[in-house]
Parts: sequence; C-alpha cells; structure tokens
Amino acid sequence: MKRMLIWVLLLVLAFSLVGCGVKKKVQEEIGEKIAETLIEKAVGDMDTKVDIEGDTVKITDSSGGEVILGGTEWPDVPDLPEFKAGKILSLAKDGEGNISVILEEVEEKDYKSYVDSIRNDFTENVVQAESEDYLLFEGKNGRGYHVAVQYFRGDKTLSIIGSNENQ
Repeated sequence: MKRMLIWVLLLVLAFSLVGCGVKKKVQEEIGEKIAETLIEKAVGDMDTKVDIEGDTVKITDSSGGEVILGGTEWPDVPDLPEFKAGKILSLAKDGEGNISVILEEVEEKDYKSYVDSIRNDFTENVVQAESEDYLLFEGKNGRGYHVAVQYFRGDKTLSIIGSNENQ
C-alpha cells in the first residue's frame, strides 16, 4: 500500500510539472542533446564537442579551435570594430578571427559611416564598388586581416566578412 501511495504521488508530481512548462524545457534539452550528438558523430572526431544553447551552436575541436554559429552579439575580433547599427540576423565565427555577420535594418548612411571608420586601417588591396542596388568595400590591414563589407539597398541588409590571413 505504501508503495502504491508513492507511485501515485510521483504521478501527481509529474503531471503538475508538465503543467508548469517543465515538459517543454525537458523536450528542448533532449532535442539539443540529440542534435549535439548527431553533429559530433557527423564530424567524425570523437573529441569534437558541440554545445547548443538557444539559437547558438558552438563546435570545439580537439585542438581548441572553435566555430560559433548563430547568436546576436557582435563577435570579439580585435582587427574589426563593431558595427553598431542594424540587427544581427546571422553570425558565424571561428577561433582564428574569421567571421561572417549578416545584419538587417541597416541604413545606407550607417554603412558609409562604418566604411569611413575602417578605411584608414584597411588600406591594402582596396576595392570599392557601387551600383544602383549594391555597395561594396574590401580591404586588408597591415596585420593581414581582410574585410569585405557589402550593403544591399533594396532590403537594407549588410554583410561583413572578415578573414585572418595569418592563421
């Protein structure tokens, strides 16, 4: 009888937790763990670690290199100042300073201001292009960091691609 009472109490507790949203949280965590395991197996390196937290996926290999996909925070890249306007739509970054950031809701004046702010540092191999729909600035600084900043007038999106040629 005592054992039956314990089971009934456990069932009541389980159902009450489900009503509190715990079920959803448990399902999300299980989904994240399954996705992490699948990515780790797909990479084929037993020492690769995958961490999924919200909209961010962080993949770390056995040598400490990492790739971060997703997120809405500007990445910490010493050679590239933060673009403060707009809203980050997608982000990819590795541990060597290579990044790809796509932003939306960016005004053309913000693109031009950003290019003006980096133009004095990125003076090598400079390429600039402009059309009715598109603006582009590319350059490399003296430390071997290459940047391409592209603005699309039609949908007010901006992409910034940075690569560290010294790595």
